[in-house]
Amino acid sequence: MIASVKREWRIENDKDIFKGKTNMRIMKVFTCGNVDDGKSTLLGRLLLDSDSISVNILHQLTEQGGGVPNLALLTDGLRAERSMGITIDVAYKFFTTKHTKYILVDTPGHQEYTRNMYAGASECEVAIVLIDALKPIEAQTRKHLEIMEILGIKHLIVSVNKMDAVGYNQAVFLERQSEVKAVLNQEENQHIHWIPISALAGENVVKSTKAMPWYMGPTILECLESIPPMIDTHSALPLLEIQGIYEGAAYGKELQGTLDVKNTLYRETQSLEIEECYVNGIPRDVATAGDQVTLIVSDINILVRGQQWGAEAPLRCTECTVELCWMGDAMEPGSMDFILRRGAAERMVRVYLPRRINPNDIQLLTMSLSAPIDVLTERIQAKKERIILIDKITNATVAAGIIKQINQ
Repeated sequence: MIASVKREWRIENDKDIFKGKTNMRIMKVFTCGNVDDGKSTLLGRLLLDSDSISVNILHQLTEQGGGVPNLALLTDGLRAERSMGITIDVAYKFFTTKHTKYILVDTPGHQEYTRNMYAGASECEVAIVLIDALKPIEAQTRKHLEIMEILGIKHLIVSVNKMDAVGYNQAVFLERQSEVKAVLNQEENQHIHWIPISALAGENVVKSTKAMPWYMGPTILECLESIPPMIDTHSALPLLEIQGIYEGAAYGKELQGTLDVKNTLYRETQSLEIEECYVNGIPRDVATAGDQVTLIVSDINILVRGQQWGAEAPLRCTECTVELCWMGDAMEPGSMDFILRRGAAERMVRVYLPRRINPNDIQLLTMSLSAPIDVLTERIQAKKERIILIDKITNATVAAGIIKQINQ
């Protein structure tokens, strides 16, 4: 059980840094790696060197660090985790550059908390994988790389940390790189960036360094800034998820593509005409992927929360194969009923366990749904059909993962 402890360290008014910057893109970035690889220090360095820490907080960190800012305290925000020296919860921090709002997700490195890492990663499309230059990669880092593959993370920034502790030796960097390559099953559209760093010294994090003249590539921040927007607003066909109906209007989210008021959307044998479209309360002729929309449509009565409507009718799924990271208690072989949540859709599902499953295990399982959900094959192939399972009695999240295949 994860202790619920109030955070002691916070950057005051974290989200105020986003005020007045509505036209910037948002990038969620999380870090993963083995315990003590320096994840919290890295995020603290990003915040410090991007001038995202207030003077008061910097003064407190410097006092706590004995004259040098203790950067890990910015994200190691729980009393319990600091006493054990590990990050238990998932911590979020924020900073901006000229063009991008960054949400930094500090995820756990300890093996016991793989489930927290999976939850933190599930909404991100960019990962910083931290590798300790001082030792070969360990089992938990291999598990993290496996999760990257399951979630279809498109950009991995593999950062070999503590290069200062190995004398900035290029051979060590190449050795760690080779170890990671042996584990990774790189996909066709996956981009892997390799960067040698020292988070503690601030080398190749935000600022470049002359200590490694053999490395001519970008810093971590430069690499993040160069990553193009993840959402494809042009090639994908429009797909709309209905999230609610109120006073004759439909509320939803454009999941992919570009929705035009001239579009006709389809679901099963039904069709829907878009008559008016509003994005953030402003009338628009088009909405792009990621937009929250309010719509006036030709027939409001056929809409139900959780439906998906597309330029091509989605498939109806009543049984599927899923890949899940188990977060609940251990379960013996058999079947069990849970609540499935996929976007705005909720269904009762029965999950079939062919063998015992333990906390933090990752398994391929079959589940049947009490009522169909709408699914696009291309979103399954892109690993975008992400789900969670909820205990119907305690309301606790017991598993998270993706739909791998529609069985019927």
